[in-house]
Amino acid sequence: MRRGTTLLKAGFELDEDNVNRLRSLGIYSIWVLYPGLDFLDELLDPELLKKQQGLYRSLKEQFDEVQEQGLTKIDYNSYTSQMSDLFRQLLQAKAPSSLFVTELQGESEDIFLHGTTVASLAILIGLRLESYLVRARPNLPVSVASDLTQLGVGCLLHDMGKLNLPEEIRNFHITAQDMGGSLWQQHTEVGFEMIKGGLDPMAGQIVLNHHQHFDGSGFPIRKAIPGSNEPVLPLEGNEIHGFCRIACIADRFDGFRHLPDGRIAPNIVALKRMKNPGYSKWFDPVIYEAFTNAIPAFSPGEQVTLNDGQTVVVTEVNEVEPCRPIVRPIDPKKALNPDTDTNPESDTKTDVDAESDTKTDAESDDIDDINLTSRRDLYIARVGDFDVTSYLH
Repeated sequence: MRRGTTLLKAGFELDEDNVNRLRSLGIYSIWVLYPGLDFLDELLDPELLKKQQGLYRSLKEQFDEVQEQGLTKIDYNSYTSQMSDLFRQLLQAKAPSSLFVTELQGESEDIFLHGTTVASLAILIGLRLESYLVRARPNLPVSVASDLTQLGVGCLLHDMGKLNLPEEIRNFHITAQDMGGSLWQQHTEVGFEMIKGGLDPMAGQIVLNHHQHFDGSGFPIRKAIPGSNEPVLPLEGNEIHGFCRIACIADRFDGFRHLPDGRIAPNIVALKRMKNPGYSKWFDPVIYEAFTNAIPAFSPGEQVTLNDGQTVVVTEVNEVEPCRPIVRPIDPKKALNPDTDTNPESDTKTDVDAESDTKTDAESDDIDDINLTSRRDLYIARVGDFDVTSYLH
């Protein structure tokens, strides 16, 4: 569903039946007009979402069209061109944010949606790593070493090998305790064979090695050189291409956001899981730090509930204490009648699971923001129907 699409008229009450109807349509969050939050519009770039949706549609349509006839007619150049456009759009953005990434929501088993989201996340991470990537590739001109187009293309197509897997194992989710069976693990090599010769080698590396982990675990296993008696050791550390290390983090984060019941978990849930020692050793520490800076625990514009019951909107990220952003109390009922307010109309994001009758102590528009860093008695307790209290520490 594109931002700007009017789903319900002003004054329409979101009762349980209507919320369930939205969920059945694959709509898990909506934007509502709310007075006094016009500054949030600066964080949202409709062109970014439009380019992201275009990538998703072209990827899905082209693979659906040729899958039954074999994968020999895929025009990979079209993805490179579209990804280059998306990369340039992000470079021009005033404040590149992960907020637009969460717009593309759907079923967790949608390989094309997953690839599009991982590609976007990876570029956001890569934008924080320009000097790191340039230093890691000293033999390339700076303009080439810092170009993230092939990072995006490789991530877009990283799981295409799963299309050749039996449906009953296609949607397996890797964990620290279960790395999947040999057939499932073959999706990396199958995917590489599908795109070999059609993609830039850097993008091809991502398709093949996005499950290689910094600690030396992961797959695929390197093949022995014929006639050599040298032991075959796994790829680890800086032996793994930097783009593959970025892809690994973006892939895991999106995987942790999608729950078995089809819901999208809040960022804080996925971030907390990634800090688990069983997973954290998989990630390059430098890239992981850039990732945590690029993907906030709570994004500007996100509607949440404090432990005292106040409904608030996140207005500013706190990079020092990510779980304690600056928030602004709101009265959700005012969104039902935005035309009665003289302030500019604006958007605020709310999970459709949020209760429509939540009340705040605010009685006027002249409300001070709350800096949760200095208000230690307050914290974000809920995001939609998720109780996130246990994930804050």
